[in-house]
Amino acid sequence: MLDLARDHNPHLGFGHGVHHCVGAPIARVQLQEAVSALVRRFPGLRAAAPPQWKAGLKTRAPRSLPVAW
Repeated sequence: MLDLARDHNPHLGFGHGVHHCVGAPIARVQLQEAVSALVRRFPGLRAAAPPQWKAGLKTRAPRSLPVAW
């Protein structure tokens, strides 16, 4: 159930095994399409600085990724 008024939960993982998110493949395709659209719209898009990485035991994600075009 989608609850837009739910409390903030920073967890965005797709899970593992029997608890793996059934929507994970479509989310990955959406991300690929979004990045492709950004690159087409802004052909000179590039990182303006190295990414700042979040610390985590199981995940690796940028805290910020400044861009320029």
